Amino acid sequence: MSRAFRYLARELAKSYLIIGLAMLVMFDLLAFLAESQDIGDAQYTVLDAVLVVLYSTPALLVDLSPFIAMLATLNAYDRLNATSELIALRGAGVSGMRLGRVAGYVAVLFMLVIAVVEWTARPLRLEASLLRMHETARVGNLLRGSGFWIRTGTTFVNVAGLEDAAGPSGIRVFGFTDDAHLQTYLRATSAEVVNAADWQLRNVWHKQYAATGAPTVAETMPTMHWQPTWDRSIKLYDLPVASFTLAELKTRVEHRANESVGAQAEQIELWRRLTLPLSSIAFALLAAPFALLWHIRGGRSGRLAVGAALAFLVYIGQQVATNAGILAGLSISVTSAVPPLIVLVLAVLLMRRMN
Repeated sequence: MSRAFRYLARELAKSYLIIGLAMLVMFDLLAFLAESQDIGDAQYTVLDAVLVVLYSTPALLVDLSPFIAMLATLNAYDRLNATSELIALRGAGVSGMRLGRVAGYVAVLFMLVIAVVEWTARPLRLEASLLRMHETARVGNLLRGSGFWIRTGTTFVNVAGLEDAAGPSGIRVFGFTDDAHLQTYLRATSAEVVNAADWQLRNVWHKQYAATGAPTVAETMPTMHWQPTWDRSIKLYDLPVASFTLAELKTRVEHRANESVGAQAEQIELWRRLTLPLSSIAFALLAAPFALLWHIRGGRSGRLAVGAALAFLVYIGQQVATNAGILAGLSISVTSAVPPLIVLVLAVLLMRRMN
């Protein structure tokens, strides 16, 4: 590894750190402003909003990785070009392709860091969603501990888990009289959420109690339609796809293979995340020739602004191409992989021109 390679890699790494922190601060501020609209709803406080934003930050870093890669590479090479250091390197025999390869190597190392972050990001994003769900529940009490406890009048519902791809699990329903005597008890191993007002319980065991507290009727059923007792504004089990890990997304896609809208959204998210490394490397390689070949008025700030606009346009182009491919009947895997591959080919062609 040459001294020039180490120097370029170090400057790129510093640029990744600066651009990454700047983008996270900016987007976290925007997210807090959005969360502040709900401060005061039920038990949702300023501290809750701050925690929701902080818990969501690692997932935000992962999702922004292609933009960070592009802007960091553009920022580093543009600064080195402005100080004539790249001119000196080119005069010493460093080719445009080699400059691009350094940007690609650093992007690969960056994606290894992102892979580690991804491992913890989704559980934290899920915690943010659940925290928000608890504290903004307007009707009944939505409490943490042994799952989720929801009280509506004299009915207490306990849902042990929401993370299972097949649906909520460990459902228990306690019905009390006005004088706090247990009247009914229902237990189900799992449920399928048909809609907000209708759950299909599985492996149901139901018991009723007399006024004396003695059980009177007990029955078991393989399935049972059940209407949730809480207010429909509590969207229990309506968790964002960004809160699921890759393994959970894969399980959900397989489980909901016969559905259309929900399964498609989860499949798009799955392939978007799987192609993030390719997108980030392609964006970084595209930024290198952009910084060196185009001379834009307005100084570095103007070039960074144009670079940000370019990253946004490339991202929008990816989304349009993906949606167009889906409408044309192509598989989501193909429509997700082709756009970053096109960007990668374009970047290689431009780097060849730099030679």
